[in-house]
Amino acid sequence: MRALMLTGDRASVLTDVPVPRPTDGEALVRITMSAVCGSDLPHYRKPAADLGNRLVTVPGHEAVGVVSAAPASAGSSEAGRRVIVYQHAGCGYCDHCVSGAPMFCADRRTLGNHRGGADAEYTVAPVTGLLPVPDDVSDGLAALIACNFGTAYSGFRKTGAGVGDRIAVFGLGPVGCCVVALASASGAEVIAVDPIAGRRELAKTLGAAITIDPADRDPVAEILELTEGRGPEIVIECSANQRAQEQVMQVVRARGTVLLLGANNRMEIDPGLHVIRKELRILGSWVFTLPEYPAILRAARRLPALHSLLGEPFRADEAPAAIAAADAGFVGKALIDWS
Repeated sequence: MRALMLTGDRASVLTDVPVPRPTDGEALVRITMSAVCGSDLPHYRKPAADLGNRLVTVPGHEAVGVVSAAPASAGSSEAGRRVIVYQHAGCGYCDHCVSGAPMFCADRRTLGNHRGGADAEYTVAPVTGLLPVPDDVSDGLAALIACNFGTAYSGFRKTGAGVGDRIAVFGLGPVGCCVVALASASGAEVIAVDPIAGRRELAKTLGAAITIDPADRDPVAEILELTEGRGPEIVIECSANQRAQEQVMQVVRARGTVLLLGANNRMEIDPGLHVIRKELRILGSWVFTLPEYPAILRAARRLPALHSLLGEPFRADEAPAAIAAADAGFVGKALIDWS
C-alpha cells in the first residue's frame, strides 16, 4: 500500500509498505481521508537521528475510512461501515479503558506513534475504537472531528463558558479555529490572536468579534484595553508558542480560567504572581473521551461554519506536500485524500 513516511529535517516521502494485518479484536480499515495535525509537526521537523520508531512508523492519527475486514466477534455488520478511527487504544480492562479514556492507560498505543498511523491507504484499529460516521458528515469534516474539533470541544466544555463571557483564543490553527466556532456559538464574545492574516480572517468567518495580530500589536495591552482593564473571563491557549503561553497568564482576569490546549514541552509559570494572587483556575485538556463522541458529532453537525476550515484535499500522491503546507502555516485543515 502507499504510505507517507517521515525521513527527518522537514522531509517526507510517499512509499510502498506492507498492508498491516489485524490481530484479535482489530479491524482493517481502508483510509479515505486523513489530516495533518499540529502535533505531527514537531516530529516532522526533527532530524532523522531523533525520530526513533517514528522513522519506521506510518504517521498520522486523524483517520476516516471504511471497515475492510472485521473480526468475526464484531459481527458481519462492521464490514463496509464508514468510521473514524479513534487515535488511542489501551489494555481494554483498566479503569481508564472501561470509562472510555484509553489515552490514560498505562499500555496506551497511539495511532502514528506506537502503531501504524492514518497517512496511508490502510490501518488497523481495535473494533472498540471505531466510531460510526453518519452519511451527512463528509470525510473532511469527519477528519476534523477525529482530533481537532473533538479536542476543542472536550477542552471548551471544561471551561464552563457561557453567554456573555469574554474569551480570548491564542493560536488560530485548526484547534484554535474550532474553539472560536464553539465559543461564538455559546454566546461568548471572542477575541482571536494569531500572526497569520488568513487565519485571522478565517476566525472572523467562524464568529470572532475581534482579531489581533501579535506581531503588530501587544495582545496583552490590546485585550486589557478591550476589557476595561480587567481581562477576559476565559483565555484559551492553542498555539504552543512559549511567548503566547506567557501572555495568556498575564491577560486573564483575576479569578479567571486558562485552558491549555497547545502542546509544548516547557512553560514557565510564577505560582505566586500568576496563580495564587489572581486565584486562577488552570486547566489542561488532551483529547476527547469515547463517551463524548455523540455530543461532539451533534455539535459539529450544527456548526456549518466549520466547513470553511476544510481546504481542497491534497491527493494521496501529494501527501508530502500536505504536511509541508501545514508546517508552513496552512490556513485551515490540510487533508489528504486516499480514496
